[in-house]
Amino acid sequence: MTVADQRLYSGFIEITIQDDPRALLPLLKSQLPHSIPLLRRLQHNLAFPSETARLLTTFSGVKPPSGPWLAAYVDLPRGRETQMTLYSSLERESVDEDKDENQDPAVISTLHAPPETLALARAQLLALLSYVKTTLLPGYLASLTAPSVAPPPPIALGQMPPPPPQAFLIGNLHTGLMALLKASGIYNDPEPVPGIRVHRYDNPPYVKYLFRNVHTLSDRLDAGLPPGYRFQDQQGRTGVLPHHYSLVRSRTHLPRLDETLSRIPGVAAYVDQPGEGEETPIGWVFLGLDGSLATLFVEPEHRGKGIAEALSREVMRRGMAEGGIWREVGEEGEVWVHANVLATNGASRRVLEKVGGEVGWTNTWTVVELQS
Repeated sequence: MTVADQRLYSGFIEITIQDDPRALLPLLKSQLPHSIPLLRRLQHNLAFPSETARLLTTFSGVKPPSGPWLAAYVDLPRGRETQMTLYSSLERESVDEDKDENQDPAVISTLHAPPETLALARAQLLALLSYVKTTLLPGYLASLTAPSVAPPPPIALGQMPPPPPQAFLIGNLHTGLMALLKASGIYNDPEPVPGIRVHRYDNPPYVKYLFRNVHTLSDRLDAGLPPGYRFQDQQGRTGVLPHHYSLVRSRTHLPRLDETLSRIPGVAAYVDQPGEGEETPIGWVFLGLDGSLATLFVEPEHRGKGIAEALSREVMRRGMAEGGIWREVGEEGEVWVHANVLATNGASRRVLEKVGGEVGWTNTWTVVELQS
């Protein structure tokens, strides 16, 4: 089946808006850890509902077909904070059980399936993008010109710009799925399939790290921090405080809104200093909307002391506590957290490995526009 045939076939694939996203949780949990970005993003939306969010699937009801299927969380007004998170059942089926432990973890992950199965997956992906463009995009574009809409915050130097209004920012996209948007089916190929414009994607990609059973980590006060450092300020307040959000944004090229930061678990570290008054944290980390380690930062003069590792462990322990956003009271089974780091960022990868992270697969953040 040619790419043109696949685009034609995609027009016959029905996309369903799931009226009860919670009913899909058991299915996505059964696909862990491969489904973790979509599962965690959906769970967060159940805790903090967005009126503009939609859960789309290539099947109706809650029981998927025996063949490959696709599901996506879509919330176009999120802008630069990731508008779409996709998961294909082929991701789970493409696990290489015989992976060499000495293999370079930065090797780009692919989808392992017969050509006809990959052709179906590509058609499903194109059908979903077409559905979003024809059904969800017009309302989003109209909302941008509404008189009540506040202008977006200015883009600081070095920060990632938002996607063009007519394009979609897709996050946590498995490199094998991204490859299906390329004419040759190869991730590094600069030529997309006809009718698709790729504004940007990560090359080299991000490496997905997985952390298992993080809820068993030590709950001892200031666990893992060196002497003189603590997880609370002098007034006993924990977490990243709202008046520090601007500081957090100034240290990252992927800024998050105050509203977003207030709705995700965060941990800050402070250092003992003489005097009283308002303190400024010297490091912080969050679990993002998709439940991944996000915005991990330690001021340069405090690095090399294990603070980044301690922050990471603490936010995973707190964020995955029973009764929180991503774990129900009494929920059994393995508890997973994930993180993404560029394949070329050796320092950050070493931090994640010290915390117990294991390489899962590679993924990307991409801005894609459907042109026809």
